[in-house]
Amino acid sequence: MADENLKLAQDITENDYPMQHAGEEIDEILSRAGKIHYGTVVHKMTKANALMQIPLGLTFAPKQVIATLRQTGAPTPYQNYCTHVSGSGKSYYLNVCMGAGATGTVPTGTYYVDYIAIE
Repeated sequence: MADENLKLAQDITENDYPMQHAGEEIDEILSRAGKIHYGTVVHKMTKANALMQIPLGLTFAPKQVIATLRQTGAPTPYQNYCTHVSGSGKSYYLNVCMGAGATGTVPTGTYYVDYIAIE
């Protein structure tokens, strides 16, 4: 009985066309994307400011950039950040400001930007 259940599970996985098709689509997207670069930028904010601009330090002009902001530890009080990637050529930045219901300035601290850039 256990062997029959294992074979049934294998058949479902191996013959799951939508799953195979989704994998093929991802492979196609990645093959068209060119080189994919990723990394983490560490930024220390020493003085509170209304806008924090974190340079991503790219050495190429990307087709697309995806960036996320993180901070170690739990902020006190809870903070609501707005982020936006901007730039041109090789100069790209993650712009950070405070969101609705938060104080007007980005507080001091160490921030981490994780990014994926497609060449």
